[in-house]
Amino acid sequence: MSVAALIVRFDSWTGGFARAGRALVRHIEWGETRPDRPTVLCLKRALFAKDIAELQKRADLNFPCIHVVPVKRAQEKWVAPRWQRQSHLWYDLQHDLLALKPHLEAFGVAFLQAASKIHRIDAVAAANTDYWQDESLRLACRKLGIPFIALSRESYGIGRGREYVNDVYAKGHFYFNGAGCAVASPICREFLSAQPALRDAEVRVTGWPRYDAWRDYALAPLNERRWVTLMAYGDPAQVQYAAENFRDVLRVVAKAAAAQQKLPAAQRLHFIIKIKKRNEDGYIHAIEPNLAALGIEITADTPLPEIVSKSRLIIGFNTLAVLEGLLGHCAVAVPVWADSDRDPSATLLHPDKPDDAAVCYFPGSPQDLAGLLDRALAGELPAKGTEEQRLARFSRHSLVEKDVTASARFEQFVRDLVAKRPAA
Repeated sequence: MSVAALIVRFDSWTGGFARAGRALVRHIEWGETRPDRPTVLCLKRALFAKDIAELQKRADLNFPCIHVVPVKRAQEKWVAPRWQRQSHLWYDLQHDLLALKPHLEAFGVAFLQAASKIHRIDAVAAANTDYWQDESLRLACRKLGIPFIALSRESYGIGRGREYVNDVYAKGHFYFNGAGCAVASPICREFLSAQPALRDAEVRVTGWPRYDAWRDYALAPLNERRWVTLMAYGDPAQVQYAAENFRDVLRVVAKAAAAQQKLPAAQRLHFIIKIKKRNEDGYIHAIEPNLAALGIEITADTPLPEIVSKSRLIIGFNTLAVLEGLLGHCAVAVPVWADSDRDPSATLLHPDKPDDAAVCYFPGSPQDLAGLLDRALAGELPAKGTEEQRLARFSRHSLVEKDVTASARFEQFVRDLVAKRPAA
């Protein structure tokens, strides 16, 4: 008998599952919880934290949080490593791990009941449909009649995301036993609604609340902005990126930055390279070791809205960050040559798509990009398309409307699902 099986047997005899559930409550960050508002307990993780922050500011709901790490650690002693698989645990609990299922449910029920003694829990929200460590809480929510809601962190606008989900759901025989799934766009809804895994869940377009942050930023005219930004995309370890093209682009940007260094300080524009994490800049320095001398700053921590709202020009490829240039109504350039010249189904933005071509520049060579940079530095490169076109194109990624926030749409979704909850 495995160690995990022995621990399961012991905890089932001694009430260890319920005891662990009750102990987990101490990790909840309650924040401001008003008794007159419905309460959504959020399973917090990195990207989801940005959505939660906006929801806490803008929605008339309580959003206490518990980080996913203690939720996961509490269950690792019962769920052996080989069973800790995203998209698979629901099926495994119906078959090879059937004996474990009631115990994980008891753990989740004890946790939610103990939390509700502090403040009533009306719904639970997670960043995706199929994290294995969330399954105990999905089971408990179903048992207690509490809506479990996913605010899906994934975008299904291009082929690779769709192919991955189709594959992993099918291999895992996954079934989402939650109440609803909020998604970013109509494209996402169309895709997920067709998945057998979500056959019993309501899928609704809300957009991602994280983009509501843009409402707090004033946008100056482009010729008053002083930044030029390159959204990094050349990591050789990331196959969706384009390392060869990025090398060319970085050299063009470095040359333009070097020319700026010859101007009086008051006349120079500031060059930024945005990376996701602080430790992901090694390949950039390998291409161009003298970034600091050229006045080029690498940043991981500066919020994207702050960067984009200060930028005349955003350059990028196949990263969601480059799309935010459309929200900032600045010029957006997507280089298309070498390994970035791909089929439209494999790219976020492509010159052959009319609504992309209407709002983005697609330089086809280093020389073309250098020309766009020269125009931007001179204050002569406008944002492409109209504001309405840019917002419409962004809404293919995540719905953005001038008069309704994503936070408000998510709040309404929560309220609708909570209203269906059986009376206690």
